[in-house]
Amino acid sequence: MNNLKIAILNDSPFDVGISSYIYNIYLNLKNHNISTDFYQFSLNSDSSYNFYQNVNLVKGINFGFKKSLQLNQILNFNIKAFKNIETLENYDIIIISNPTLNKLSKYFDNIIGIGLDLYYLFYKSNSLIYSKYIKSQYKLFKNLKFIICNSEYTKLDFIKYLEINEERIQTVYPYVNSKIFYPPDKNFKKIIDIDENDFIILNVAYDSPNKNIETVIKLLYELPKNFKLIRVGRNFRSLKLIEEFNLSDRVYLFEKVESKKLGDIYRSSDFFVFPSLFEGFGIPVIEAMASGLPVITSSRTSLPEVAGDVGFIFDPYDIDGMKNKILELSKNKELYENIKEKSINRARFFSSENQFKNLSIAFKKFLEL
Repeated sequence: MNNLKIAILNDSPFDVGISSYIYNIYLNLKNHNISTDFYQFSLNSDSSYNFYQNVNLVKGINFGFKKSLQLNQILNFNIKAFKNIETLENYDIIIISNPTLNKLSKYFDNIIGIGLDLYYLFYKSNSLIYSKYIKSQYKLFKNLKFIICNSEYTKLDFIKYLEINEERIQTVYPYVNSKIFYPPDKNFKKIIDIDENDFIILNVAYDSPNKNIETVIKLLYELPKNFKLIRVGRNFRSLKLIEEFNLSDRVYLFEKVESKKLGDIYRSSDFFVFPSLFEGFGIPVIEAMASGLPVITSSRTSLPEVAGDVGFIFDPYDIDGMKNKILELSKNKELYENIKEKSINRARFFSSENQFKNLSIAFKKFLEL
């Protein structure tokens, strides 16, 4: 294992779940003294990847009329850029983060693909063309020698919908960074100016259809006025609802947040609400649990697997059920503290050591194929 030389290739923006998952795998391998290099596809004028440390930038094309990673992917500029890295032939294993890189299997036979979800089989993006493109790339997973999935739910989807042999898939859970996400040692409402009698509900998610932000906004409307909402993530549809329900003075919006501040936001909150309709995993859930928050989440897809018997699982449209549970916990301090401790213990399962153990199993299976 220690003699392996590994390359990781990523062509997703730095502020999405795929990049977070694959970059943390990179850090974990490095911390275990595995020779690993990270290559990040970016546009020529894009400096946002300076957020990462020790990343080799691989340049795409920044079209004068449109700065678009998606266009680079559809036109295969991402494939051409990575294929032209002469040193790639020196690696024992090449890990690719995205189905948009599956075509590299034409040039390298030592690829492990990351399978985070099959979102585009069930949902469309804002671009119908991009949705069709991603669905076509899913078919190429069959050409890969091995696949790492982020949950058992996703693994079963790959077996069922893509007809991938189970022997070629290993589940490797994300891990939660305990240096960033940890419980407060006291009342910690420091991010915003909040009355001590107020309760903070937190939701961390990009405002896409599957994230079901509408339910979060409607839930806030049904709760007493001393409940406030912090939303972390880009906002589109939710802005109209916030205005429609006249909730502007009860909602605090953050978009791009660096990790230390995000940890502080979790510690400043009282409840975490995540009623998503579709997740391959749901990293914010384990971040919330590690921060000591009761988690109210959805009964759909991977989320019951992630939350275990600690989270409060509801139909994603059951606003009354979520409201009643939040009110119950807000009035019962002993119950709240009990759930807080259970959340922290549950998060410990998603450790870097557990992830490394499963990565080692994946590499062993891969090398024996």
